[in-house]
Amino acid sequence: MKKQKVALIAAISENRVLGKDNKLVWHLPADWENFKQVTAGKPFIMGRTSYESEDMLFSDSFNIVLTRQTNYSLPGKNKTAGSLAAAMEMLAAESEVFILGGGIVFEQSLALANYLYLTIVHQEFEGDSFFPEVDWSEWELVKSLRHEVDERHAHAFSLNEYRRM
Repeated sequence: MKKQKVALIAAISENRVLGKDNKLVWHLPADWENFKQVTAGKPFIMGRTSYESEDMLFSDSFNIVLTRQTNYSLPGKNKTAGSLAAAMEMLAAESEVFILGGGIVFEQSLALANYLYLTIVHQEFEGDSFFPEVDWSEWELVKSLRHEVDERHAHAFSLNEYRRM
């Protein structure tokens, strides 16, 4: 049986900021386009706060929202789970799963991940949500595409893909 691909996907600044006040602190249309392409048809796991963010993108497959609120209701085929372990169990039959954060969920799930899709915004930002420290000796860079500042993007960034060795 093929091993399940568990991928964390995030846009982070050089100082690992994910966002501030439950919002992204940058606008990168090419990053959103890449996100949609990479995650098409795959289920997402995210924390409740990320789900409630105005920047949240929904899976065209389905979403599992991590929450301790037992009466939290979601529309359509979206589901809740009380823990990351429960969410992973619900998705055991899926060949690929994307974890969207936020910071606490990334911290809990980094050890499970065998793939990272990280957009690195080449600047430092102030924020209140951070991507966890990564031991880069465990990861290999598979692909990197750098975007410079242009009329659509106020910040340079790189679309990086890493695989756990």
